[in-house]
Amino acid sequence: RLRQHRPSPVKAWRTGGAALLAAAALHGAGWLYASQRVRSGAEAYLDSLRGEGWTITHMPVRLAGWPLAAAVQVPGFAADGSGAGVPVAWTATEVRIGVAATQPGTVRITPSGAQRWRVGAGPWTELTSDSFDLALDGRGAVLAVQGLNLSGTSIHVASARAEVAGLDVSATVTGASAGMLPWPVEAATLEATLTQPPPASGPAAAVAWRDAGGLVQVRALTLSAGPVQASASGTARLDGQLQPGVDLTVLVRGHRPALDRLVQAGTIPEGTATAAKAVLGLLASRD
Repeated sequence: RLRQHRPSPVKAWRTGGAALLAAAALHGAGWLYASQRVRSGAEAYLDSLRGEGWTITHMPVRLAGWPLAAAVQVPGFAADGSGAGVPVAWTATEVRIGVAATQPGTVRITPSGAQRWRVGAGPWTELTSDSFDLALDGRGAVLAVQGLNLSGTSIHVASARAEVAGLDVSATVTGASAGMLPWPVEAATLEATLTQPPPASGPAAAVAWRDAGGLVQVRALTLSAGPVQASASGTARLDGQLQPGVDLTVLVRGHRPALDRLVQAGTIPEGTATAAKAVLGLLASRD
């Protein structure tokens, strides 16, 4: 009678453990390689912005994201585009740049901690959010923000999303409120197309874009806030001083009660409301 051979439990454990260690080592090596690639790419991109005139500073970059993402953390991040002709400055306690294993073709940029931004020589404004995520791939970009608050103001945005896909641009804002508004904005949307690829930063690039026939075709711009319902379509372009000029067909409903509420709140004088009613009356449809 033949005896059945049973593998030793100890040997099985050793074999399984060795396989797990080998898999972990391979995964660790792959993660380290991918993270180094992310760090090199991020540093190269920031250097290219510096070459365009941006002032960018940060503390030493460190690897992050183990085990499911290849990422880097950039603490103490600050960027100022005034030297590149872009009058915007932004700071963040920390910025994470990474690629998830489930989306290897998408780079995600996520700031955390306190953030501040400034336009031109204006004052700094601190902002907080429940989530702030910018996703970039070879086709475009998607920015998604939840629970945005501007410190020192009454401005709050429940949700905002903007997407650029090729030459098409779309944006949606929901649940926005501010103290000077008589009603919160339930929804605002934008659907537009650029006739030329967006220009690089700097006045020279903006001039070249304009001279090449660059303009924005606004297919639909909508606003819903209390009784106010507005929509617009048309074009926007840069003028000789690189200031935006618009040519829009606008339709407005419900503007009269909104202006009356602004007068009652002391936000605008009655004379201004009367003039605004006369102008908007030319744009309004009949109820």
